[in-house]
Amino acid sequence: MLHLCPITRLRDRLGLYVQLVARDGERVLITRNGHELAGLVPARELALLDDADSRSMDYKAWQVAQEMLRWRIVKEGLEAVRK
Repeated sequence: MLHLCPITRLRDRLGLYVQLVARDGERVLITRNGHELAGLVPARELALLDDADSRSMDYKAWQVAQEMLRWRIVKEGLEAVRK
């Protein structure tokens, strides 16, 4: 379950919210004046998020490399036609 928590309340009850996240696996969305600032998630979820982020970056790098290779092939083809 997602709990909304103004930052002022979080300051007063940080231990309670950390326990809620760590023990119960809950998530906390920290707000200020109704705007989302940050969140608290269990450590195991943070590890999963980091893993997903690194996989996403690896895939993006692969996509860029494939695109560069395509352009290189096109460029070499054009140079061969010009000769």
